[in-house]
Amino acid sequence: MKLSSLLVFAFFLSTASSLWAQPKFNSPYSRYGLGDPVHPAFAAQAGYGGQTAAFHDYHHLNPFNPASYAFLRTATFEGGAYAKYSAYRSPSTRQQAWTGNMAYLALGFPLRNVINDLLDRQRSPWHYGTGLVLVPHTMVGYNVSVTDSLPDLGNFLSEFKGDGGTYRLAWGHALRYKRTAVGIDLGWLFGRATYESSTAFRDSFPTFISTRRDDQHISGFVWKVGVQHDVVLKSLEADSTLPKEWITFGITGGTQRKISSTADRIFVRHRGRQANGQYSSADTLLLESGQRYALTLPTSLRAGFQYVQTNKLRMGAEFAYENWSVFENAARPNDADFRNIMEVSAGIEYIPDHISYNRYLKRVRYRFGAHYRQDPRIVGDGQLDDMGLSFGMGFPLILPRQQSSFLQTAFEFGRLGRGTSIRETYARITLGFTFNDETWFFKRRFD
Repeated sequence: MKLSSLLVFAFFLSTASSLWAQPKFNSPYSRYGLGDPVHPAFAAQAGYGGQTAAFHDYHHLNPFNPASYAFLRTATFEGGAYAKYSAYRSPSTRQQAWTGNMAYLALGFPLRNVINDLLDRQRSPWHYGTGLVLVPHTMVGYNVSVTDSLPDLGNFLSEFKGDGGTYRLAWGHALRYKRTAVGIDLGWLFGRATYESSTAFRDSFPTFISTRRDDQHISGFVWKVGVQHDVVLKSLEADSTLPKEWITFGITGGTQRKISSTADRIFVRHRGRQANGQYSSADTLLLESGQRYALTLPTSLRAGFQYVQTNKLRMGAEFAYENWSVFENAARPNDADFRNIMEVSAGIEYIPDHISYNRYLKRVRYRFGAHYRQDPRIVGDGQLDDMGLSFGMGFPLILPRQQSSFLQTAFEFGRLGRGTSIRETYARITLGFTFNDETWFFKRRFD
């Protein structure tokens, strides 16, 4: 394994937390629950609906079903970033916002080099793969101001601010016998979110402002398992052990689990505004530090299928279910109601001619898809349903030593909210890079 490649990955991993921690996210609904959920998909899968249950590829990672690691034939490093435009509309106001950040970092590789098998003339039915991934799990970021009045106190201004999120660092391992693979993903969910609210009574006497701030730290062990199986319809003429056309069935999920969280709280009231705008006195009504709470996460299940023609066509669909009605966050109880949710998606990837010599656009991977996702949070009388379309392209790159890699793009357009007081129309662009290196673990014959 190359030391330089490992150092590059370690550098990205060490800086990712600071990059993700920047307050670059803005969504009024992220104040509820653990924040806005981040859909699990890399740019290569996001282009055709975000399907991950049945996806596996020799040169692309899919850590969201750990069984896919066993199908890798090269060491693969993937990284991505995104930019998102959101237009929020309510009955009285409209607002636009741009956000962006790192999207994912991942490294995976087979535990035996394919070139060695060819040189040694060995063809084992057993294959092994492993990988490491760092992805955001939920995102918190909002800044909302509301002006209202009360008969006895006059006008007041309420402000709500929040930032932070949770992230998942996971190690996955998989083994495959012939065309059936099983994998397990062992991860650590961690993060911090800050929630702050303040109310200023400007017309009352004496004037006062009350401020409450909650800091929640989350950390805990999470896991999931996955299975993928190929039904081979046609094999390559040159090598009958390699499939040319097949259908993959995949399933992945995890059970309901509890993780820990700690919370720090402070509630302060300032009274008696002076001429310089400062408040003459302050009362600390609540001060808590390091209070421990339990957090209950739901069971998840994702299943799908994909029909594949090698280097030509890939299309499929998938279904997902999560029982968020059991979700419990004792550190911030009753901030919203939660419901069980489902998700459906479908898409297609097409390559006109992967060996075209003089027409590069024929070697590009074109992707199209659609999705319908339910959000577990219930806010008011509406539902946060997400419906959207996507398309993307995978541009093949030939690097030194004829290493095949890809520049990935994905474009998603959709609308979040049905019957809600605030509706979001969004456009999201994801740019990713897939780097493949077939010489990792290569056993050289001559030095």
